[in-house]
Amino acid sequence: MAKKAPKRWRLNYTITYLNKEKAEAYRRFVHDTLAAAAMLRRIDYAIEVESSLLDDIRDKLHTPCQDLVCDIVRFRSSAQSLSSVKEFRAIIDGLFQGYDTILSGDPFEVQSQLQKYLQEDKFPDEFCRPLSYPYVEVHSGKKTTLCVTASSLQDISDNGDDVH
Repeated sequence: MAKKAPKRWRLNYTITYLNKEKAEAYRRFVHDTLAAAAMLRRIDYAIEVESSLLDDIRDKLHTPCQDLVCDIVRFRSSAQSLSSVKEFRAIIDGLFQGYDTILSGDPFEVQSQLQKYLQEDKFPDEFCRPLSYPYVEVHSGKKTTLCVTASSLQDISDNGDDVH
């Protein structure tokens, strides 16, 4: 009996930082956390730094919100993915639960984008596809490069081993 192919899905998350300084201070932490979740569940991902998402409304925002900086992380399942959209959303939402830039004054917040906006926002040609740790395929158009994660290289160099 043939196994039914898993249902494909997409999901975008926006990361909003209070200002450029907070973005510089927390961006790596937030991006690394989201990428690690994608790696664990074998979900394709693409990260857009300083998206133009807020550009059209920036002047209409209240003064404290005019310095907001926004990144977008786009996720897409593949045949190798290990989570449904519901399961993956629960993982990400649980990781960042309680962070709110507007209400709590936290340095960043991570929120899922409404599904209806995905039609207007195609998944980019440049993205990462996690394989077995520490390997990642980096796709750039029709070109695919096999890479290892930066953190695994850091682990090797921290242990004094040679990197070849």
